[in-house]
Amino acid sequence: MAGTIDFKCPACGGHLEYDPARERLVCGYCGSEFSREELERMSAQREKEAAQKDGNTELKSYHCSNCGAEIVTEETTAATRCYFCHSPVVLTDRVSNEYRPDILVPFKIDRENARSTFDKYLKKKKFVDRKFFSAAQLEDFSGVYYPYWITDLSGEVSFDGEGRTVSTMTARNVVITTTRFYRLEREGTASFSNMIRKALKKADRKLSDGIHPYDLQEATDFSGGYLSGFLAEKRDVEKEEAEQDVLEEAKDHAKKMITENSGLSGLSGKTSFRPDSVRSRYALLPAWVLTYSHDVRKKVYYYMMNGQTGRICGKLPLRYGKLLAVSVLVGALVFGAVCAGGAYLW
Repeated sequence: MAGTIDFKCPACGGHLEYDPARERLVCGYCGSEFSREELERMSAQREKEAAQKDGNTELKSYHCSNCGAEIVTEETTAATRCYFCHSPVVLTDRVSNEYRPDILVPFKIDRENARSTFDKYLKKKKFVDRKFFSAAQLEDFSGVYYPYWITDLSGEVSFDGEGRTVSTMTARNVVITTTRFYRLEREGTASFSNMIRKALKKADRKLSDGIHPYDLQEATDFSGGYLSGFLAEKRDVEKEEAEQDVLEEAKDHAKKMITENSGLSGLSGKTSFRPDSVRSRYALLPAWVLTYSHDVRKKVYYYMMNGQTGRICGKLPLRYGKLLAVSVLVGALVFGAVCAGGAYLW
């Protein structure tokens, strides 16, 4: 049986959850708080004990260490809650060995502030389907750590080709155009840092990119305690695939860098970028997420908030009936005003 971790309070045995506002683990029963250093020591000891009990990372069946209930998760889930006793649970094999993240950006926005921002956001959206923010829906308003690859790379970039300048002058009634051609070679080095790629295939890139950027200067070394009280996903995109995508983007940037500001009218030739250093880190980044599956339209709608900065991105379900009614009413009022104005003029 694969191991799980739930962080217990040493004082009373209650469940500990990470509080973004205090940046500490807090016990909801006795109010005890624990620092990051204490958290890391606790996490290391728990992971060590779990690894000694069972080193098999292929098993996908879990039991809550608090109540014994079976926990059923998707393959990429790394942290969740017990559906029976609601205890926060970290699935140790999903965040260990080769799947252990290198860094993590902790949540800075807690659930209360995230919900408050969500409410303010919806007040500006007059035509959103009310079921999207019903009480039952808001129970699923979740803080989730999503997996990403963050890559730094550098290399040599060169251009080999032809440049040209074009000038014109007018003499009497004649326009003279002069084109000069030049052999052109340019070389240099280019460096790119913190190029981010999602490491979860099922994540919607438009939405996940919509809540970027994150301040990676606030990233910290990974510790399982940060996951307590939140959900987390395990990567299913490998480093090589992410690095290949990043390399293609870097080539495009390098081409622009080596060919711009040439002072010429045009360039034609071959550009090459040869990376000599590629370094990728596996990271977990925080987001508050609410999803809604529309039964009639068979679509899934999302609201996402950056758990560090508060940046928002969403694809919301509209109440098309209300939107149509308002449109008809506005149209009727405009038509009536035009008719009244015409009658007055005549």
